[in-house]
Amino acid sequence: MIREIQVWYSRLAFEGDLPSNPIMQTKKILFSLEVTVVFLSLTVYLWHTIEATERQKRHQAIEIGASQLKGGIEAFVTEKVSILMQVRNFWLNSKSIDHDEFLGFCRSIIGQIPGFQAIEFGDTSDRVVWVEPLSVEDFDVKSRASRHRALLRAIQKKTVTVTPVLNFTQGGKGFGVIVPIFRTGKYEGAVIGIFKIETLFSLVFDSVLRQQYNIAVFDGEALVFGDEPEGDAWRQASSHVKETMTVGDQNWSLVLWQKEPDGDISFLGSSVLVLGFALSLVLGSLVWVLSTKAEQADVYAALLEVSHQLSASPNMNSVFRVTGETSLRMTGVDRCGIFLWNEAERQFNPAWLSSDRPEDVQQFLGLKLKYGDMALINKIVDEKRSVLVQPEKMGLINPSLVRLFNIRSVLVVPLVSKGNLIGAMTLDHEGKQRRFSSREQAIIAGIAAQSAIAIENVSLITETQKQSELIRKKNQELESFLFIVSHDLRNPILALGGMASLLVEECGDELSASGKHYLSRIQANLNHMELLIKDVLELSKIGRTETQLDQIDVQETLGEILMDSPVKANQQHVQVSNKNQVRSLRYNRHGLRHIFSNLIENALKFCAYQDSAKVEIGSEENDQEYRFYVKDNGVGIDPKYHQSIFDLFYRIQDLKTVEGTGVGLTIVHRVLETYGGRIWVDSEKGRGTTFFFTIPKSL
Repeated sequence: MIREIQVWYSRLAFEGDLPSNPIMQTKKILFSLEVTVVFLSLTVYLWHTIEATERQKRHQAIEIGASQLKGGIEAFVTEKVSILMQVRNFWLNSKSIDHDEFLGFCRSIIGQIPGFQAIEFGDTSDRVVWVEPLSVEDFDVKSRASRHRALLRAIQKKTVTVTPVLNFTQGGKGFGVIVPIFRTGKYEGAVIGIFKIETLFSLVFDSVLRQQYNIAVFDGEALVFGDEPEGDAWRQASSHVKETMTVGDQNWSLVLWQKEPDGDISFLGSSVLVLGFALSLVLGSLVWVLSTKAEQADVYAALLEVSHQLSASPNMNSVFRVTGETSLRMTGVDRCGIFLWNEAERQFNPAWLSSDRPEDVQQFLGLKLKYGDMALINKIVDEKRSVLVQPEKMGLINPSLVRLFNIRSVLVVPLVSKGNLIGAMTLDHEGKQRRFSSREQAIIAGIAAQSAIAIENVSLITETQKQSELIRKKNQELESFLFIVSHDLRNPILALGGMASLLVEECGDELSASGKHYLSRIQANLNHMELLIKDVLELSKIGRTETQLDQIDVQETLGEILMDSPVKANQQHVQVSNKNQVRSLRYNRHGLRHIFSNLIENALKFCAYQDSAKVEIGSEENDQEYRFYVKDNGVGIDPKYHQSIFDLFYRIQDLKTVEGTGVGLTIVHRVLETYGGRIWVDSEKGRGTTFFFTIPKSL
């Protein structure tokens, strides 16, 4: 039914629209403009958010760069102080040290560890007596005085001291790290490491940072490294970071800011603006289109609702009511009539009318619209298409019918399901002319298609219910018949058996040998007849009584069958082997007993004539099913009888000397067919027989 809705919805999408409504048009325009303005506002907000986020990211990147640079410089100075402390320890650990030995040790350090400009040794008179390398640049006079003051401070405090920034005579800036040497409180000199600031920053300030950021390092107000900013130019940058670095006992200021000037709008921000404005226009247009299509969506929803209501309709009157009332609501007309097509009589019979007036209903129910009596009926039946009858086509309808129902225009829609005509529906406005648009005609055609399916389904359900009731009555009759068979038919058999027994007791000596033989045959046939009636009754009960499934102990069931079997009791020489591995399964309890008892008793009977008669019961299982077998080494069955032996009353001619009714295997087959499973036989004449049967695990 959903497929029918989709077909008719497609027709709505391509056929004529309803006349335009100025109020609706205005609402569409205002709504489209509103959506456009809202989306533009969101675009501006998003752009502003992106720009703020980008600025924050840039500032965070600068902070990270400044932090890395600061950490690198401080780690550089700490590392070099540690190395100079090793030089001091080298001095203290040597009882006597000469010039070459000291300079060789310093030379190995400078060669292995980059960053040192020179390592000096100053004696107790504050003179630099040893220096490695000898070609090191000297400081200017002012810087030498600053270094001397730093040395005195180091001696006085007995601690490592960093000089202020020093100027080399040939240009460039540097600084020194002074490590005083004291032995048992006596000053023996100082180890001094000389460093160029340019070398320091070339090691710490990598190329990536150089490309992205400007840097300036100050010792107080003096510029230590970098291009001196023009005034406070770095303060004007949108993103800059100022850090204080600890260099020994000196504090330097580090300033890092964006190298390239920030643009007013980032690439991402400008992209968002452009895309936002474009999408705003597209979205406004899309809203206009969607609002135009909204009417079609409403129609689709209405058709879907009708589909659900029709599917839930319990009877024919409910289907007629849902169909008629929905059609009236969709079109705005005031009268709807539904007719059912009778193929045998070739006429439309009235079924439902929307009017509640008794006189209208009476006139409607009196209509008999036969094929051939009216051009409109012929057209509907032959073409199975909707017909809109306007005043200029009123000749399609009999004039008497037009006058009776005051028809000015009418839409007639056939009810067709799977190409078969089910009926027809009429829609009109009593006494008024009504122009049905192509959209309305498509809607009504869609409703009619669903209604036809619903009518057919209800008809099938009604017919199924009738058949079910008929089957129930037949089952009752069958049960009554079986009651007669089991009681009324069995009583004469019991009476005949009793009289035959009395005849043997009272007149047995007077009977001839032939008479005694005939009498024994009568008794045997009476017993056979009683067994046959019993087996037929059991066969008729399968699937009708006690149909529930239980969890069954298979070993217990087999034990009961073997112990209670009258055939086993009479054939003690047969060796029965129980190799069953299945402990329990879910099945019908009486059905499982029927299967095992019939197969086991058959095996016992047909192998009883063997000298070493054997019967084996076994099983195996897989993920889907249990598989059982009952095997004997008896006379066997010719393969040409493997299918016939499961037929009712069928007995193989060669084996008719073996007692049986020909119903046992039919019972087994019927049980497996009813409750689930299958059976087959593997046997050849003279080589024994194996019956296999399976029971699914999914029960």
